[in-house]
Amino acid sequence: MQLDDVKQLSHVLDKQLMPVYLVSGDEPLQQGEAVDLIRKKAREAGFLNREVFHVEGVFDWNQLITACLSQSLFADKNLIELNLPSGKPGREGAKVISAVVSELSADNVLIIVSGKLDGASKSSKWFKSIDQHGVIAQVWPLNDHKLLQWLKHRLDRKGMATNQQGLKLLADSVEGNLLAADQEIEKLHILFGSVELSMDDITDAVADNARYDVFKLTDSLLAGDTTRTLQILKGLLGEKLAAPVVLWALMRELRILASLSFEKKTSGRIESTLKKYKVWNNKKRSYLNALSRGSLTEWQSLIRACAKAERITKGVEDGDEWLVIEQICLAFCEPRRLQQYALVAV
Repeated sequence: MQLDDVKQLSHVLDKQLMPVYLVSGDEPLQQGEAVDLIRKKAREAGFLNREVFHVEGVFDWNQLITACLSQSLFADKNLIELNLPSGKPGREGAKVISAVVSELSADNVLIIVSGKLDGASKSSKWFKSIDQHGVIAQVWPLNDHKLLQWLKHRLDRKGMATNQQGLKLLADSVEGNLLAADQEIEKLHILFGSVELSMDDITDAVADNARYDVFKLTDSLLAGDTTRTLQILKGLLGEKLAAPVVLWALMRELRILASLSFEKKTSGRIESTLKKYKVWNNKKRSYLNALSRGSLTEWQSLIRACAKAERITKGVEDGDEWLVIEQICLAFCEPRRLQQYALVAV
């Protein structure tokens, strides 16, 4: 069974949980949400154990055979995920996928997450085997009318709305990038709450003529560029951007780094965390470089500092939220400052 969007997948999942799913495409937000829908349905059906494999470089396909074809002595149900970024399993992988899909144990559900598939892959035996025994969900970038519908639905989920002109302004500002659109909608919700958004509201929040924005700030933080970070902070303050928007962006990056640090420390596997937070391939190196500047304890200390700044913005605690934000950013960029900051109780 082949599907063209996440909405169709949701309807199919409401009817039945299939033994195997292939979610392919080059639109990371929709792909991640499609996989999350399958995981949720699998958990509800009792598939509580999760095993994840990443096909990168040399991969032992026997691991997948063992995981998929083994039957549990204790009636455990397993959710098995195979990440295949290239969309090309190779000769051995193609044979293994074809075999396990047709013989998958009833105790297991398999999700294959791949990049965009070319014509050769769609004509392959392994692809056809999945089509025969399970569900193939292909996600595509959204354009024109579909993008406007997506934005309207996303705003509605936050209790917000706007007119057609507002939707088009928002669509033009993100240029089809759904991750950016999701972040902009989150920012709008932080600024205005669950309201009917005017054109002025959207223009003030997402207009392209702003010299600095929070996304440039996070890029400079990940790069460890102290000078540029301070310039952007000064610009954000000058443009009277609300501190909660900056804190939201900081918290997101710090949570990613803390999660990466934890996985690196415990399992050594960080690819699944990057996938969970929908980090694009072209941004992975930035996160790994930033990760090397601090430890789990140190990133957690900055998260607590963000919480302190948030309390100040709400009037619960005395202080200058922008001064705290500046201190967080300096520690984010410089390992020495980060080490010192972690020693101070927040």
